[in-house]
Formats: sequence, C-alpha cells, structure tokens
Amino acid sequence: MEIAIKRVMADVLDLDANAIHDDTAIGNTPRWDSANHIQLMLALEEEFSISFDVTEIESMLSFFDIVQLVQSKL
Repeated sequence: MEIAIKRVMADVLDLDANAIHDDTAIGNTPRWDSANHIQLMLALEEEFSISFDVTEIESMLSFFDIVQLVQSKL
C-alpha cells in the first residue's frame, strides 16, 4: 500500500517515488500546494476506492499522515 501511495504522490506532485519518506510534507515539498493537495486527495480516493471528508483532507499533510489515514479506511 505504501508503494501505491508513493506512486500516486509521485505522479501528482512530479516527484521521484524513491524520494518520498515519512517526513515528506506539504511544507517541504515545493509542488505540494493547495491545488495539488486536492488533486492528490482525489487521486488517492480513486486509487483505493475510498473517500475522505473535509477534516481528513485537512489533516493529511505528510506522507506519514496519508499512510495512517488510508490504512484506517482499508
């Protein structure tokens, strides 16, 4: 699952999947702005056939946060 999340993040944020770690976050990733954050959430929902509410979307600010939340929904 982490590999799939990294693949989605790499695609949306134009990153090398191998460079994504637990501390990869909205504050330290140049292309991870508010518009790409929404695109990332939509791509994750599609990839895993899940949906996020607004509070969840606002809380997913790092790779670690995303992994924790996606795991909780699967």
